[in-house]
Amino acid sequence: MPKVGENLVIGDSGEAYHMNVYTKDIQFNDFIAGVYIISEVTHSGERYIFLDETNNIYPLLKNHPKQLLLDAENYNRISFHMNASRQVREAIVKDLLSVLDPVVS
Repeated sequence: MPKVGENLVIGDSGEAYHMNVYTKDIQFNDFIAGVYIISEVTHSGERYIFLDETNNIYPLLKNHPKQLLLDAENYNRISFHMNASRQVREAIVKDLLSVLDPVVS
């Protein structure tokens, strides 16, 4: 998985989450669990479109239930924070939601 960068995203709690950043056409390996952020990055900054957690990123991104909405928002980046624990992933999403305020819910 070639990444295009790394990012630290700070949650409402002040906790910093390390994200690996990829282009939208990334092909992830099977069975990677984590928190993902779908965004549009331009020369003027980053606009957060969608945030969630998954126990397997590969099939989710191949057939995302909100794909039409995501495409309409012109996303071009996927940031990913690996974590195997569902409880931890859900807590991270909750921590980041109010700070990032994604446009698609």
